[in-house]
Amino acid sequence: MPRPEVSLKENIVRAIHRAWWDEKENRKESSIFKGQNISVSRLSILSIDELFKILHPQLDSSPNGIVIGLGEINVRRLKEIGREFVNPMELSVEKDPLPENPAHAEIPQKITRGLAKAIIKELDFHKDKNLDF
Repeated sequence: MPRPEVSLKENIVRAIHRAWWDEKENRKESSIFKGQNISVSRLSILSIDELFKILHPQLDSSPNGIVIGLGEINVRRLKEIGREFVNPMELSVEKDPLPENPAHAEIPQKITRGLAKAIIKELDFHKDKNLDF
């Protein structure tokens, strides 16, 4: 049974690991949004600073390295990108609050490498100001 969808007006963020984003080289890996059941967080529930406090302990031990930032996008824009893609896809963002992250949501569709790259181009990057890199 599908979960309730996040409002089109909301902005969501995706945690970005060091291996996925090289600011100096302007290199962004499709891994940021490629795959299925992509975890995101809702900025209407928790702020960027609150999310960094939650995400670092959970994700910094990943083989992809520590979380260096968050990529932000509006839900309406995310859905438009899916519909406008060369192989159109209807994307959804479903509410999926977790005890450790009440802002958690999920994009259940399987996102291809090409669509992931189209989404990544639209992200606003929020670097963790507490990290020195």
